[in-house]
Amino acid sequence: MKPWFYTWLYKRGAAWEHVGVAPELRELLDEGRIEVDPEPGRRPRAVDLGCGTGANAVFLAQRGFDVVGVDFTAYALERARERAREAKVEEHCRFVEADLSSRHIPGVEGPFDLLVDYGTLDDTTGPVRRGMADTVVRLSRPGSQFFLWCFSADKKELPLVARKRMSRLLHTVMAPGEERRLFGSSFEIERLPDPPRPPHAACFLMVRR
Repeated sequence: MKPWFYTWLYKRGAAWEHVGVAPELRELLDEGRIEVDPEPGRRPRAVDLGCGTGANAVFLAQRGFDVVGVDFTAYALERARERAREAKVEEHCRFVEADLSSRHIPGVEGPFDLLVDYGTLDDTTGPVRRGMADTVVRLSRPGSQFFLWCFSADKKELPLVARKRMSRLLHTVMAPGEERRLFGSSFEIERLPDPPRPPHAACFLMVRR
């Protein structure tokens, strides 16, 4: 998909906008499963990959992180900056327009303590998906945590109604076990309890070796 198409979607109310802060991310922080203070005297660093209009990025800044949000849709990033200003966390939020599959993203320098992808990797295919996975590895360090939310299913086993729904959401899916093929050589991977909705959603919390 092209940035102009996402701009069109955002202006008309993208389907994922109603989610707001990812409830699974909030729960992990509330439970203390995501490290908030890895080193005394330093704010932990987080990167939100495919940040959209910044709900998760602003939330993480409110919870003590210095956050970089990355997206390729300029319109969404302007709304993200406005959200950060309204929440009075603009000092701790920075937003960068970039392609996440690029070998180098100017202005986005790792390593980060926390990496977040809420529904972006599964919206890619082929070399772009592989390139984004390489970006995750490149921006992390041993001990970094990576929160991944995606659609995961065997497309051949999806009923027709589910495939049509995925099409409306403009999402492809990750195949079962694909998270291990993409990240297993670099991360310890834990699959979290599947969200009750939408169908075929999956969450993972990974720790870089």
